[in-house]
Amino acid sequence: MRVLRSSLVLFGLALLASGCKPPNPALLADAIYVGGPIVTVNDKQPSAEALAVKGGKILAVGARADIEKAHRGDTTRMVDLAGKALLPGFIDGHAHAQQFGGQAVGANLLAPPDGSVNTIDDVVAKLEAFAASPDAERTGWIFGVGYDDALLGRHPTRADLDRVSTTVPVMATHISGHFAAVNTLALKTIGYDATTPNPEGGVIRREADGKTPNGVLEELAAIPHMLVALTPTTQEGKDYFLKRGLELAKSFGYTTANEGRMFGPMHAVMEDAAKRGLLDIDFIGWMDYTGRSELDKGFSTSYSNHYRLGGLKVTLDGSPQGRTAWRTSPYLIPPDGQQAGYKGYPAIPDTKQVEAYFDEAYTKGWPVKVHTNGDAAVDQLFEALKPVIAKHGVKPGQVMLIHGQFIRPDQVQQLKSLGIFPSMFPMHTFYWGDWYEQIVGPEQAARISPMRSILNTGLHATSHTDAPVALPNLMQVAWATVNRTSRSGAVIGPDERVTPDEAMKMITLWGAEQFGEEATKGSLEPGKLADMVVLSENPLTIDPMKINTIVVLETLKAGKTVYKREP
Repeated sequence: MRVLRSSLVLFGLALLASGCKPPNPALLADAIYVGGPIVTVNDKQPSAEALAVKGGKILAVGARADIEKAHRGDTTRMVDLAGKALLPGFIDGHAHAQQFGGQAVGANLLAPPDGSVNTIDDVVAKLEAFAASPDAERTGWIFGVGYDDALLGRHPTRADLDRVSTTVPVMATHISGHFAAVNTLALKTIGYDATTPNPEGGVIRREADGKTPNGVLEELAAIPHMLVALTPTTQEGKDYFLKRGLELAKSFGYTTANEGRMFGPMHAVMEDAAKRGLLDIDFIGWMDYTGRSELDKGFSTSYSNHYRLGGLKVTLDGSPQGRTAWRTSPYLIPPDGQQAGYKGYPAIPDTKQVEAYFDEAYTKGWPVKVHTNGDAAVDQLFEALKPVIAKHGVKPGQVMLIHGQFIRPDQVQQLKSLGIFPSMFPMHTFYWGDWYEQIVGPEQAARISPMRSILNTGLHATSHTDAPVALPNLMQVAWATVNRTSRSGAVIGPDERVTPDEAMKMITLWGAEQFGEEATKGSLEPGKLADMVVLSENPLTIDPMKINTIVVLETLKAGKTVYKREP
């Protein structure tokens, strides 16, 4: 014992002599990441050689030697990035993540590069293939997601979809999420016939007689029924769709997802799934104004089992690509069934009613997502919001403008003074940039999703996928935000391009800011959650035209791997 005590004394003296201290267990990392570019998205420390994680949070970021000296212990796991890039986990400014399951399970009707549909016959073939799959019985409908009439030349009709089946209802949803095409049996199932009037905020398109539904449904004539067609009938099926949807989200680097428009029971479904431990990434729900009573009961700024009901959704118009966005000037090519001078239409014609929704939200502290695509819808947003601000004061970030594809320069200049946080969809430049030059003219097309103009006002902004409008691929969105290149290879609005650094902030730090979570998410800083992605390349140094080739190799939520790409 005397020898042992002498040895310990000598060891202690040696430590003192060398200036070292015994490691503090509270500072020992669970894992240290090294060996690749660490993109922090933190302007005060943009990059680092090493990052330490402990207890699901970022412990330290800095030089490798310093991090290892201070935080490496016998149980610390050293993770070699092998040249791959580590970034904050992705936060989509707006999507419909509760519908990702339908996108993952149903027939993929998207055009290249996201799918392989180029003709109406391709739509029929994809739906027929899905009808023969084991998943076809889960909802009672044969369904597919993402057809694009701008590329097909027209919408599929009931006659087309009757080729798929006459004994099972069939639905093909439009890439905008604002239209659906159905077969004859589906029309009967929904209850639409020649005597059915158009619902408020929607249109049932008709055949040449002006009465018989042709199978194409717009806006609120379609959306409530889309939810039915894409929702499984059993609990096992619902859990299966949720699992498939979450897998899809995580494969694209999501650590925080959101459902941008919930109706009625959709909140209860997510709340139940969270209680049963089915969520392993954070999920925010936005309740449609028709379900405001759910917000009275369930609104929260904090997560419970990875879920919270985050605020109100108000939709003021439709989609640009579907030409239901509400504009102040006419479309140059009106859609089928419309005359010259057609400008789209409002979803809520009564602006005083919109004002009442905003007033309730400000009174109760609910953040509000407002869907506006056309400039007339943006005008309505401003008209309804200004008296509410006069009453309650400007509350920066309380209102989020979602999409804003046809927003005018004078409207952009008003966003900051009204405290509006903008979230745009720059993928429109790729998918429909060429089409917009035809239907609204090149000048307006060049201003689609004017990200640079917005940033120049001093505002932060996010970009989003609006999935399942597109795949929930935020690297594809970042590519579009940086390059603004159309399908034809034309640059749509070169003055509205942003830098790769700005594009990454839009899907990380500014995404966290949009949802009021920037204190805990969005950048790789000590004290924040270890929500991270490992990417195949560094998006800040790769050729900007190759950003969309970057793939997510691993997604980590609070330091735990929730997705890893198969080799």
